[in-house]
Amino acid sequence: MKVMTERQYERRERILATARKLVTEKGYDGLKMRELAEVSGVTTKTLYHQFGSKEKLIFIAVEERYRHIYQAIDDAVIDKGIDRLYYIIETVAKVTRNNIAYARGLATILSTKDSVFTSIRMGTYRKAIDQIQAEGDFVNWVDHDLLNRIIYRQVNPLYTPWWYDEFSLTNTVNIAKLDISMVLRSVTEGYTFEKTTETIKKLMKEMKGFTDF
Repeated sequence: MKVMTERQYERRERILATARKLVTEKGYDGLKMRELAEVSGVTTKTLYHQFGSKEKLIFIAVEERYRHIYQAIDDAVIDKGIDRLYYIIETVAKVTRNNIAYARGLATILSTKDSVFTSIRMGTYRKAIDQIQAEGDFVNWVDHDLLNRIIYRQVNPLYTPWWYDEFSLTNTVNIAKLDISMVLRSVTEGYTFEKTTETIKKLMKEMKGFTDF
């Protein structure tokens, strides 16, 4: 593998950062390699030589940012697995809301089934599930792989921009936390059971009369 010089590395990062900026402004389909080259201060030939295609370039740009975000989530020190799961939901919703134009521009890529992005997200949920398991809070017949997929399907709407057109950040988070709490309460005991029960009661009271979901 060829090692990049500092100058080459800086150029690469500038191109990827510019790609993310243009996707935010113009969407995936609106990003043109000629414009990206011009704004990045390189030639179109350089872009194709270094990345191969527009699709590969954007994929690399998005994947690097994605891994950075989820690594930061994984690195958070949180004592209990269920609290980690709530933290994931809250953080993902906040990041998506704060970068809604970027999320809209990449909706097609991020929603692709069985993509690397799905794998990254599910790995983060699995860390929370494994933490609950280590705490001894799961009943012994739970299939953890299946549970991880269920949690992914419940939280996945947080990545779809239309949610943020129709619901506030608070309601988006509360819907996801209520769904997950109901799922986990049925297969846990100990702290997790108590925390999910408390959360369900709290959210049902707060969301009473909220029927738009």
